[in-house]
Amino acid sequence: MGDDHSDTQTMRTWFGLTARVTIGQGFIHKAGIGRLAIPHPPVANWLLRQGLPADVKRGLSFAHEFAHFQTGPVVLLYMILLSAACYMKGRIGPAVVLQILVSAQAVWEMLSESVVVLTTRAPYRKSYQGIIKLPRFLSWLSGAVLTAAGWLVVI
Repeated sequence: MGDDHSDTQTMRTWFGLTARVTIGQGFIHKAGIGRLAIPHPPVANWLLRQGLPADVKRGLSFAHEFAHFQTGPVVLLYMILLSAACYMKGRIGPAVVLQILVSAQAVWEMLSESVVVLTTRAPYRKSYQGIIKLPRFLSWLSGAVLTAAGWLVVI
């Protein structure tokens, strides 16, 4: 499908919930479960998919968004562990909560894209042949830096 209209797909997660993702015109995706759909800007997808044809970009964006649902429980565990470590160090407050949330989002983006890479190895590699690597490098680098920043609260 082209970028001129919305497309909605569903997928059942490994833990039994049915996820729904809508990708359409503009710079907003919607993702959710049941009637709850959260609109959000696809910042990671935008950066990761630079230079790709629209149909490939859309397919990889759907895969990435569904990977968020598949990795959600892992990210929740990550947030709990990081929060517990901060609490045990006596580090609490709004700035700490924000740092944990930013770190968790970075982890979630990297985990989700890792799932996409691992589940679509050959097509993924073929899609990016001849495409500049800088945007993907910046995406992974910023994810790593923001992940590490979350742990700075603990050390």
